Amino acid sequence: MSYFDFDALHIEDRKMNEAKQLSLQLAPTQASLLIVGDAGVGKTSLARYIYTKSRSPRLYVLECRNPGGFDFSRVDGGTLMIEDLDCASSALQTELMKLAERTDGTKPRFISTSRRDLRAMVKQDQFRQDLFYKVAVVHLELPRLEDRSVDFQNIVNFILEVSQIMHGKSGLRLAADAYSRLNSWNWPGNIRELENVIERSVVLAKNSTIGPEAIQFEAVAEDMSVDFAPGMSLSEVEKRLILQTLELTAQNRTRAAQMLGISIRTLRNKLNEYKESVV
Repeated sequence: MSYFDFDALHIEDRKMNEAKQLSLQLAPTQASLLIVGDAGVGKTSLARYIYTKSRSPRLYVLECRNPGGFDFSRVDGGTLMIEDLDCASSALQTELMKLAERTDGTKPRFISTSRRDLRAMVKQDQFRQDLFYKVAVVHLELPRLEDRSVDFQNIVNFILEVSQIMHGKSGLRLAADAYSRLNSWNWPGNIRELENVIERSVVLAKNSTIGPEAIQFEAVAEDMSVDFAPGMSLSEVEKRLILQTLELTAQNRTRAAQMLGISIRTLRNKLNEYKESVV
């Protein structure tokens, strides 16, 4: 998250709490850390949090997706935060290895993030084994937002509060059905997506209550290839929409029904119709 605060937010999820406590334990050390997790779970935020809790005098940031002429010669101790290490090219890995092997006191501490399992990449000869051992002394794995149901309401309230501060608003609240709509989504973009959805609802709010119509999920258009075409019957459009919504929710009928705005009974009846229509 762009404004996630691990100190301000009360965390109940066991895996996330373990990651936070281990981060605090390791922050003042020089151990190289690798933070692994899906896009949007908060890897970069945790990396910066660890840095703020450390004794490191300076921070350098290397984005492996777009290194942009990063000058390794300017690195002088401190902490090097490496974003998306799994995207590092062979040339970039070579430069990082040179940095890791410095013996003149200018070697930085490494705090890296990755969406992929680097150990698997090493086995597939996609990542240098020697570099892996240098940058991944300790692993921290962050869970998906979908797997943090116990924290969901706290996270929503936190983002809602911070979004209001950012945009000069106050007193906004989510209607019960708006929260239900948020809670029914499976959040493929994790906390980053939740942050985007809530911030948009705050910006567009016309009164103190944010209703369900303000909760918009762009991921529906991005993740669902709904191949509608002119001349298609309404029943066929309905069928494709229902089946692809089920696919998006990993066949969770309750969530699919909530997203479609129909009852679970109606959804069940529709699915039975589709089965009966199969020759």
